[in-house]
Amino acid sequence: MAGHLTRNQLDELRNLLLEERNRLVARRGRTPDEELVGEVRDEPERAATEARWGVELSLGTHDRERLAELQSALERMDAGTYGVCEETGEPIPFARLQSEPTTRYTVEALEMIEQERKRDQVMANDDESPGY
Repeated sequence: MAGHLTRNQLDELRNLLLEERNRLVARRGRTPDEELVGEVRDEPERAATEARWGVELSLGTHDRERLAELQSALERMDAGTYGVCEETGEPIPFARLQSEPTTRYTVEALEMIEQERKRDQVMANDDESPGY
């Protein structure tokens, strides 16, 4: 585990991650497979259920992305890399992790990344503008 975080801090952060994951999973409800388990349905019923779930899953893109972020954070905890900035290798402060437990960057690294993105956008726009 990340050396700058105490066992209690890691436990608190893991609980935050698990609570949010459980809320999202509960909100999502049952999956199509869970809904169909143990039930004999004819093909039209099965097709209608799968079509309904296709629409519901497409509406839940944000939730699926957030679930992936939560799972990634839990995996980093298990691997001992949680709480370490992926850009700089610096420890991410506990207060930042409390406010955003899935974060992979310190505030400073995130600001640097945003500045690079803006610079890249400006350069791409300059390349697209006609030269007179």
